[in-house]
Amino acid sequence: MVETNLRYKTLTDLSRILSLFETQEIEERSVSDISKSLEMLPSKVSRMLKTLEIEGFVEKNRHTGKFRIGARFLQLGLLYVLNHPLRRIILPHLEQVAKDLDLVAAWGIFKNGRTIVVDRFRLDNRPMIYLLGSDVSLHSSSYGKLFLAYLPEEEQRRILKSIVLVKLAPATIDNLPSMRAELAKVKEKGYAVDDGETREGLVGISAPVLDDAGELAAALTVSGDVADFSKDRAIEINYLREKALFISRQLGYRAHGVFSAL
Repeated sequence: MVETNLRYKTLTDLSRILSLFETQEIEERSVSDISKSLEMLPSKVSRMLKTLEIEGFVEKNRHTGKFRIGARFLQLGLLYVLNHPLRRIILPHLEQVAKDLDLVAAWGIFKNGRTIVVDRFRLDNRPMIYLLGSDVSLHSSSYGKLFLAYLPEEEQRRILKSIVLVKLAPATIDNLPSMRAELAKVKEKGYAVDDGETREGLVGISAPVLDDAGELAAALTVSGDVADFSKDRAIEINYLREKALFISRQLGYRAHGVFSAL
């Protein structure tokens, strides 16, 4: 029993160390930095980092002596998105969406308080699939606003308190009352719009893909420059919602016993 508890404690400590690297703001961390942040003995931190380094989860900068996230996470992350059960259902639709609307088509999921873009499809001279597996802004992107809007109220409140509403562009919503009002509108309308809020001149629209329990499983998205969209964006919004509904039906989504509009 004691040995089991010690193993559990070790796994917990390893998880705490790795969680410190879940940010793009700080690329590298020293043993002393981690030790102070987690109130853990430097010798213990050093031993654990050595184990993580051997397994490829962290890498040591030989010039600074500090540690950064390792390539093993990229490998595991790619496996996660490549093998995601929704991918085989949604991916075939992306090319059609991109062709019909002449926009970048994409889809994403929400995990551990982060919005992860899994695939993007763009038609240039030839079709290409871009596998991203990267997270995007929660408060400004259409992805993020859609996921936040569909969260249970208590969880939504907790996440909104934990994020900084950074002003990424002149149109970015940067205060809680306005953000809450925006999320209420998103839930009521059944889609989210990023109208130059992440980057000036760029528009994104996301529609919800619902599972068989009627819960939000993914966001189906199109994006492009303002000039690429119709004047009131009704064409893109209606098309995207219909496509998202079709995919939702494939996942078994029903409302009141029959298939219905989102």
